[in-house]
Amino acid sequence: MSTLDDFNFELNANPHQFIHQHTTSSHNIWDKFHSHPGMEFIYVEQGEGSAIIDQNIYPFKPGSLMYFQPFQLHRVKADIPEETFYIRSKLLLEPSTVNSYLQSFTVLYRFFQYLWQSNLDCQVIQVDNPSEFNTLFNLYHSRQKELELTEGFSLFFMLFLNTVKNQWTVQNQTEREVELRHIHYAEQVMRWIDRNYHEEFSLISLAKELHLSRFHISHLFRKATGSTITEYLTYRRLREASLLLRTTSLPLQEICNQIGIGNVSYFCQLFKKNAGVTPAQYRIKQ
Repeated sequence: MSTLDDFNFELNANPHQFIHQHTTSSHNIWDKFHSHPGMEFIYVEQGEGSAIIDQNIYPFKPGSLMYFQPFQLHRVKADIPEETFYIRSKLLLEPSTVNSYLQSFTVLYRFFQYLWQSNLDCQVIQVDNPSEFNTLFNLYHSRQKELELTEGFSLFFMLFLNTVKNQWTVQNQTEREVELRHIHYAEQVMRWIDRNYHEEFSLISLAKELHLSRFHISHLFRKATGSTITEYLTYRRLREASLLLRTTSLPLQEICNQIGIGNVSYFCQLFKKNAGVTPAQYRIKQ
């Protein structure tokens, strides 16, 4: 494993990946909703913005640590003024790779399983001692070739995980720092979509349930997430389709019925546009 421009989410070939001080300017920002295999950690060194995870929105700033579970729908939306940069160090791993190495450490293993498989109350924390993470990442970066093997990476990850556990315990899953009005409504929209994505979408029904006009709810959602409601609905449906393709042998028409898209041809075009492969190719790769 070497330093990457960005992650290769095909974790069979690269089960653990690390990017030191990944830098993005306002000219090359990428912030789509997406989900992927593996556990992902992002430690913010410079920049501010918001992380949208499932149906929750969390602000971040320097010293924030973000965590995303495998196949969890999320988007990191950085606010990058001209002539500035968003800088973060990123870690991605297939959890089964390190699972056996952690089993001898009861408390650490329990925390690892909690991050991997539990319903988490909060997934963005503000670390108390940033120097601990900076030291760990600088050490890994300087010895990256030596730590490419799974055993070496697992030793590094245990140190990292123990540092995260101490911070997580100290903060005790503290609540988000702000509850702005547009964020509150955007979260309600995402929860409504999560309940109703399998049905034909109606902005009128959504606006009526939230007691807002269609224009107002669309404006508030875009302000909070940077996406339209229709874009988020599409990502949510495609995420469910990916799960069904991976875990079932259902025909495409049945998958379309379950995610609220009636036209199989349109679904195939939409899936390939977002995933880069057809549904059939995606199913074969899993």
